[in-house]
Amino acid sequence: MAEENREELTFRFADDGEEYKVSDLSEENTVLYNRFMVLQQRKNDLINNTQFEVDNLQILINEYGARLQAAVESSDDEGDSE
Repeated sequence: MAEENREELTFRFADDGEEYKVSDLSEENTVLYNRFMVLQQRKNDLINNTQFEVDNLQILINEYGARLQAAVESSDDEGDSE
């Protein structure tokens, strides 16, 4: 039979705070912990997705800015030759 090397789930309320084992929680507190973790994950996903969208918008802004600059400068050059 294969040996399972699973780390026990723990959590803290502060980086230097007391560490609690999820397995020691009551059933009611386990539900609270699970909801807490789902919300944490949703928040992290939202931050990551928002940053991805901001990055994409910046790429588009840069591209349209470069196109506009090239078009305006090209128009200026044509006007100078007249």
